[in-house]
Amino acid sequence: MHISNRLNSLKPSATVAFTEKARTLKQAGHDLIVLAAGEPDFAPPRHVREAVAREAFEGVTRYGPTPGSLEAREALVEYLERTKGLHVSANQVIFSNGAKQALFNALAALIDPGDEVIVLAPYWVTYTAQVELLGGIGRIVVGESSRGFKVTPEQIREALTPKTRCIIFNNPSNPSGAFYTADEVRELTEICVGAECAIVSDEVYDMIIYEGGPYLSPAVVSDKAGELTAVVGGFSKTYAMPGWRIGYLAGPEPWIKKVIAFQGQATHHPSALSQAAALAAMTGDQQVVEEMRQEFRKRRDFLLDAISGIPGLSVEVPPQGAFYLLVGVTELVEALPDADGSNDVSLWLLEEAKVALVPGDVFGAEGFVRVSYAASMEDLERAVQRLEEAVGKLGL
Repeated sequence: MHISNRLNSLKPSATVAFTEKARTLKQAGHDLIVLAAGEPDFAPPRHVREAVAREAFEGVTRYGPTPGSLEAREALVEYLERTKGLHVSANQVIFSNGAKQALFNALAALIDPGDEVIVLAPYWVTYTAQVELLGGIGRIVVGESSRGFKVTPEQIREALTPKTRCIIFNNPSNPSGAFYTADEVRELTEICVGAECAIVSDEVYDMIIYEGGPYLSPAVVSDKAGELTAVVGGFSKTYAMPGWRIGYLAGPEPWIKKVIAFQGQATHHPSALSQAAALAAMTGDQQVVEEMRQEFRKRRDFLLDAISGIPGLSVEVPPQGAFYLLVGVTELVEALPDADGSNDVSLWLLEEAKVALVPGDVFGAEGFVRVSYAASMEDLERAVQRLEEAVGKLGL
């Protein structure tokens, strides 16, 4: 059987693969602490779960509109205006099977083979994979740790070419937790507008911010920016419902219209149960969002203090958003025999400390490992103790 060259060259998601490997070992009886997954350990809000149950027993079970029910889309329109100041119509939004599909849909409507997409590193592993799958070329622009893992306007200007179709902008960032301030977002957006470069703005962590001022989406910087920007969002992180796979895309109607046609041929519409969950999440009590944010902050602060006391590990940039921490492991690479980078360090920590982390090289951040603190405080405390004991054996 012939397998297409496009899929033959496609690598599995590194974060998913590493998380699944750790979970498989754990299910086999290994005493592992898994800090690799980007999924909150909280239960979805009660009113959201109740809405799903009602839909399952009483709701429709037939096919619905490809972009999602009108009720859900109208609620999303109100939600985006309330949370971002973004003014769109129901014809400018579409629900998908998770934010990952929304991202792929947005890129599929833009990219032809050979087109370039600017990707800011450290980056989520799926960005480069989706660009390559569509035949595009990722132009990686690196935000050095010395600059808070953020890129400069000059770097963006230098990366733009006549072949550039869009930039993927993630704020706050997975994996670094870096947060672009309103002024920084405005400046980067205006550069893209001047070059007529589309912006795919991944905003799935927009409600999980600790410092840095108010959130600003590129889509609301100016009218012209709104005409060039598609916002990717979801409910997995904000409302702790990753397994229900519901995300959305909001943007200019011509762009969204093409996305709807594409999704209609690919997957049609997301589950009615997931749409019911999203509807309840957007229209229900929002106190749970703040409670989770404060708990994430508490966990972040604990890790920042604890890891600073472990020789060989360092935190150069405290995260300002999301729930990830990039931990420097250069000293461990040098201390471990035959270690060649962060991947080897991650494997060593998995074996020696029984703690599963994701190597930074898959995010374009060699010399670091990603720690997810979307885990219980108990697990974080146990993980820190294990890391201390393992690293302590190296005599650093």
